[in-house]
Amino acid sequence: MVDSLSYAAAIFLISAGVCVAVGRLAIPALMRAQRVAPGRYEDCPPLMAYQAMKQGTPTMGGLFVLLAGILVACAAGALSDREGWLVFGVVAGLGAVGLLDDCLKFRGKNGRGLRSLPKLVVALAVGAVLGLATISTPVSASVVQVPWLQRTVEVGWGWVPLAMVVVAGSAHAVNLSDGMDGLASGCVAIALSALGFLALTGDRPHPALVAWCASLAGACVGFLWFNSFPASVFLGDVGALGLGAALGTIGLLTRTALWLVIIGGVFVVEALSVMFQVASYKWRGQRRIFRVAPLHHHFHLGGLSEPKLIVRFWIVGVLLAALGLTTSRP
Repeated sequence: MVDSLSYAAAIFLISAGVCVAVGRLAIPALMRAQRVAPGRYEDCPPLMAYQAMKQGTPTMGGLFVLLAGILVACAAGALSDREGWLVFGVVAGLGAVGLLDDCLKFRGKNGRGLRSLPKLVVALAVGAVLGLATISTPVSASVVQVPWLQRTVEVGWGWVPLAMVVVAGSAHAVNLSDGMDGLASGCVAIALSALGFLALTGDRPHPALVAWCASLAGACVGFLWFNSFPASVFLGDVGALGLGAALGTIGLLTRTALWLVIIGGVFVVEALSVMFQVASYKWRGQRRIFRVAPLHHHFHLGGLSEPKLIVRFWIVGVLLAALGLTTSRP
């Protein structure tokens, strides 16, 4: 156990260092390529002033986060078994969708990127493939563990719909949370660290998944060197979708998908705030619940400074991760 923790810590530190080193080269390259964050809030006047503050900052930093995380993970043996290859496939697939979305935003003055529905459909399809690939194998055996209860639940063919919801939901929830400097990357690092600990201490060993968690979490921390307030680079959809997909996939493969509701509670609340806002606007005569969604912008417009808001979200993320680690495992 101690040796495994030391090895995971070494992977974490190396990945963070690689990400910082690659970032020093990648950020100037993104600037030269004019990959500067496009406007996102033209249809939301309260946030246009916030957008103006961020103009000139390059985006698509998730490219070097995923690059560093994948390279270090592979070097640490993350592709030594079938589980590791499944994580690689899902992260690469959703990362590619995010990359396409980011690139399309730079086509013309008013590039909008991919629409929400195609991105959701692809994420659901990737989740379905993952579910079908694992439903009849020892990797999953269609089983999920219930937090705080010493029992597991056999979900049978419900495993495939569950995989679809978990992968697509995690990817899009992280993407929605990527709206302030360091918010998403910091919370992803916390959640992946907690998942890595569960994978390390679970009822069966998951060395490849521990390597993935440690490497991607370390890359996120390295990215914070540049992404913390005031950000020198943004994550972009390539990073947000790829990292979110990693969270969901590792949760499924370690049978701890239900833990994600707790450990990733920040992302859950952010996504729910958008869903409730849209539903209220459509079905309650254009009346809103929040000043604006996602939730972090609601608090920001309420007068909370961006640095304080981000740190408080990180604190909540740490507390939720600790709460998730108190769960009794069979």
